[in-house]
Amino acid sequence: METYTQFMDRINEFETPTARFDGTFIGSRSLQQKVGSDNRFKSFFGDTVVFALTDDVKSRLSACVDLLYDKVPQCFCERLSAQTFHVTLHDLANAQTASAIAEEMFFNELAIAEGRAKISELCRERITLKSKNIFNMVNTSLCLGLYPATERDHAAISSLYSFFDGVKKLGYPFTPHITLAYYNSCGFDENSARSLENVVARLNGSIDITVGLGDLIYQKFTDMNTYVDIMNLSATR
Repeated sequence: METYTQFMDRINEFETPTARFDGTFIGSRSLQQKVGSDNRFKSFFGDTVVFALTDDVKSRLSACVDLLYDKVPQCFCERLSAQTFHVTLHDLANAQTASAIAEEMFFNELAIAEGRAKISELCRERITLKSKNIFNMVNTSLCLGLYPATERDHAAISSLYSFFDGVKKLGYPFTPHITLAYYNSCGFDENSARSLENVVARLNGSIDITVGLGDLIYQKFTDMNTYVDIMNLSATR
């Protein structure tokens, strides 16, 4: 597990005040799986563990997205509903067909249900997260980066992440974030990239988010705009 200093050093390398897009932008393979050539969300199935957000935070994020779609709509696909905004703690299974991961999701849900008492032990106090900067998430989406406010917050959220990493091991380090928008599946030109950088620089600011066990949700999704709450992970709910 990363120390707090190691975590901060890592995210400081790419969550910079100015997002960078080199030349003409071409989306990733992951983007093509999620967004069609018509820039509508495609069927994409899976499960995930997230922290739900308050309406106030969703409203602030929605205002940021308003500006993105007002100034550089050509850079993005269809808009995410504000109701889908969440802090991603740990992704689990995903595939373009439900049948491909049905068994895996069954066992994910079972493991998580059986672990609710352990999860509640790992999340006894509220966790404070602070916004870092808006950044390009692997040429798939534009995200607001977050970081734990203190070493205690980092230890608490890292322990939770480690539990879910035991359910489904991921091949990349923990990077808490909120997805704001997915890119145009056809990409965009260099002029649009420069304009997007300028808008992102205007939007970067400070948002504090406090989350706890009552906000921790196991969800399933059928596309990137359709999430269903399956289980609140509080052991008493």
